[in-house]
Amino acid sequence: MIKKIQSVLTPDLLKPAYRAKNKNNPMYGHCYAASEAAYHLFAKADGYFPVRGRDSRGVCHWWLENEDRDRLDITADQYFSVGRVPPYWNGKRGGFLTKEPSKRAAEIIRRVS
Repeated sequence: MIKKIQSVLTPDLLKPAYRAKNKNNPMYGHCYAASEAAYHLFAKADGYFPVRGRDSRGVCHWWLENEDRDRLDITADQYFSVGRVPPYWNGKRGGFLTKEPSKRAAEIIRRVS
């Protein structure tokens, strides 16, 4: 399912501010919506919850973890592909901005279903 989500992450799903960096880094800017879609598709039922942290540039990154700290980071390659590490060291558990899937997450869910 993670590969399916990754395969549908296209620039039209991004906020305009993220599109320029996404041209050379296809996972850039998709972390929130991709994590939210995965959460609603399967991860919530498997005990995962949303986590976010700020990287050394101050950019917020989202992923999912469970109580055992097993991590699902669908867009981690936005960091690894440029020789960086996602900000797991300062991750904080918290909810998504909405209880139901956001417009972008709903579109990802629609595309993979």
